[in-house]
Amino acid sequence: MERIELGNGNYKEIYYFDNRSYYSEETKIQREQYYNSKDKLHRVDSPAVIWYYKSGEIEGEYYYINGKRHRLDGPAQIWYLESGEIEYKYYFINDIEYSKEKFYKHPEVIKIKNINRNLKLLNKK
Repeated sequence: MERIELGNGNYKEIYYFDNRSYYSEETKIQREQYYNSKDKLHRVDSPAVIWYYKSGEIEGEYYYINGKRHRLDGPAQIWYLESGEIEYKYYFINDIEYSKEKFYKHPEVIKIKNINRNLKLLNKK
């Protein structure tokens, strides 16, 4: 495991597969985890936990805000097949799981959609 300071008390931990063999000293990343200064999983606008296959392809992504699974613009937990196709999606707001239908009807999700739509309109002018 390797810990990298990101500033303001935030940090990232990197865990590696140990692929060392007689022929290679290569090690690959197994997962990355991002934390805030309070040691809670946290990352804004990107996954806080990223799992990788040994091939280097992404296996899973988890979005966290202050230690809670949380995302308002899509699923907070996504698992991929090694081919890159999405296998599973899970929707969370403040660590509460929602069905896809209920998630997209949630007032916070609707509010973010409206804000993003208005920002796009402003940027076109």
